[in-house]
Amino acid sequence: MTDNTSKYHPALTITNVKSLIPITLDANHGMYHSWAALFKVLCRVHDLTHYIIPPTEAPELTAYQASKSADLAFWKRLDAAVLNWIYSSISPDLLSVILLKDDTAHGA
Repeated sequence: MTDNTSKYHPALTITNVKSLIPITLDANHGMYHSWAALFKVLCRVHDLTHYIIPPTEAPELTAYQASKSADLAFWKRLDAAVLNWIYSSISPDLLSVILLKDDTAHGA
């Protein structure tokens, strides 16, 4: 088992995603496109877009799967960070709808 406590990724330092995504996604306020655009920008800044939109092209898919399997524990840790961003930037009503045990950022 790999010790992931010493691994660093800038995404792991984000503690207040609301300062980066000032829109709270809510089913009652048609702000999905704005929220999604800001969320994708945040993921692009940290090179984590593949956590929410896995690649479909063969070369990128192969590289994605290789990086995931190279250190699955760290991959899961980063996935949990992105999932936490999602959970922290949506309304409580939406959270109760999408919250699942052992979910992934892509699943959410």
